[in-house]
Amino acid sequence: MFDKLTYKQKNYGLLVLFVVMLMVSYKRSFVLTLNALDELTSQESQKLAATSAQQSIEMLQISIAQLNQNIGRSDLEPDKVNQEILSTISAFSMNHAVSLQRLESTHVFQTVDFTIFSNLISVEGNFNGILSLIYYMENEFQYARLTNVNLYTQTDLTTKKTKLYAKLLFQHYRQIN
Repeated sequence: MFDKLTYKQKNYGLLVLFVVMLMVSYKRSFVLTLNALDELTSQESQKLAATSAQQSIEMLQISIAQLNQNIGRSDLEPDKVNQEILSTISAFSMNHAVSLQRLESTHVFQTVDFTIFSNLISVEGNFNGILSLIYYMENEFQYARLTNVNLYTQTDLTTKKTKLYAKLLFQHYRQIN
């Protein structure tokens, strides 16, 4: 049967057979090998991510512990913190021209991890007294953090004098176990 074919036809047949064998071998072994190589690289990257995940979890826990330390003492009751704020402001007002005007009730907000207690206090005084109170409460007061200060003036209609007021917002946190 192959005796009747010319060398040129035999070479074309061998070339077609070679291409078919190349396609079959690619489909049966090379594709599987390339897929296994891709899977191996993805598994190695997942392994590397898993080993670094433990380190990142530890770093996040350290950061959370530092934040807990920075946001104030969380072992106190809200009433105790409120009393500490009042006693500190009243002791401070004896030496400076600052007086307590209004104390609002404690606002409680609960998240997944924390319960946040907010105390809003209004004080009246001169600029230097209020500014020194703000500085003292921000740097020296350890029971809660001063998170917001709002300075405003109000004119008394009977005496026609302008008075300076400040609203101080204190927040402290309690971690939910």
